[in-house]
Amino acid sequence: MENTIEKRKRIITVFSPKGGVGTTSIAANLGISMHKLLDEDVLVIDGKHLFGHLALYCNLRTSNSINDLIEHAGSLDERLIKQVVFQHNSGMFVLPSPTSIVEAQGIQPKDLFVVLQALQEVFPNIIIDGGNYLHENTVTYMDTSSKVLVVLNPDLASLRDTRKFLDLSTSVLTYPMEKMLLLLNFAGRKENIKKDEIEKILNAKIFAEIPYDSNLTLSAINEGVPFMVKKPRHSISKAINEISKNLVNIFENLDDEN
Repeated sequence: MENTIEKRKRIITVFSPKGGVGTTSIAANLGISMHKLLDEDVLVIDGKHLFGHLALYCNLRTSNSINDLIEHAGSLDERLIKQVVFQHNSGMFVLPSPTSIVEAQGIQPKDLFVVLQALQEVFPNIIIDGGNYLHENTVTYMDTSSKVLVVLNPDLASLRDTRKFLDLSTSVLTYPMEKMLLLLNFAGRKENIKKDEIEKILNAKIFAEIPYDSNLTLSAINEGVPFMVKKPRHSISKAINEISKNLVNIFENLDDEN
């Protein structure tokens, strides 16, 4: 029973209310980092069902998608799940989004929830690229997660959208504020709004920062090689590794509380 409880706690949704802030890159590289750190299976799910790019980012050539599991919701076992997910050369597992818009639009929250329950029994660690579009399926991912990494950039538009989302998540979605972890991406540029100002505006602490390097992030996307593989010693990769360590510590504390 203890192992089941642990598995159900290691689920993270990476989300941003503003597009273009790097949720896919963060989710994929975090998956690689956590796999190396824990030496356990890590599954990264493309939660952007309509316009997901996780498979493209990881240069995966497969027609398999989460829809293959949705079709068998309620009768899934480890054998079928392992046939559908794709193992990246880094060791992490990837579950891509549907290639068909019709299939993507047909995914219902109740079926998605059942699939997530089955995935938890197979993978001790799950990371979800929640994208930036808030709808019922995104909320299902967040409901299932113990932590939501809220990604923001150090600019006014991103701060405004993040403030609105935090208000919505605590009032409408009734999530406790401690469920939200603020992740500042593209940090370190001179023109950025400073960290202490951001925390004051949002009335919340920044959980972690990822430094800015457009050359590395763009080349990683265009080449289909995550930067944790491309340049594992780069400052951005080191930041991801630090985030992984901190998340694992949080999970261990949650286990101790139970």
